[in-house]
Amino acid sequence: MRFLIDECLNVDLVSVAGQAGYQAEHVAHVGKAGWKDWNVVRYASDGDFVAVTNNASDYRQLYSATPLHAGLVIIVPNVDRRTQRRLFRSALDKLANPSILEI
Repeated sequence: MRFLIDECLNVDLVSVAGQAGYQAEHVAHVGKAGWKDWNVVRYASDGDFVAVTNNASDYRQLYSATPLHAGLVIIVPNVDRRTQRRLFRSALDKLANPSILEI
C-alpha cells in the first residue's frame, strides 16, 4: 500500500508511514504543490496511491466520481502536527488490522 499525503497535511506523515512499513510521498516532494485537488486525485489514482488529506468535502466529492481507486484517508479536523501523526498512525494500524475497533 502506498500513500500520497496532501499538501494540507504535514510532511512528517511520510515518516509515520515509513515507520509502519509503508511507502508514502508528500505532494510537495513530488513537484505537485499548488495543484488543484482534482489533479492530485488523478495523480493518486494513476499511481495507485491511497490519498491522505483533511479536505474532506472536496475529496469525498471527487472520489465519489472515481469508479476505482486505492483508497482515501481523511484526517479531520484540521489539527496540529503531533495530532496529525497520532491520527494517521491510528489509521495505519486500522488498515493493517481490520479487527481493531473503529478509530
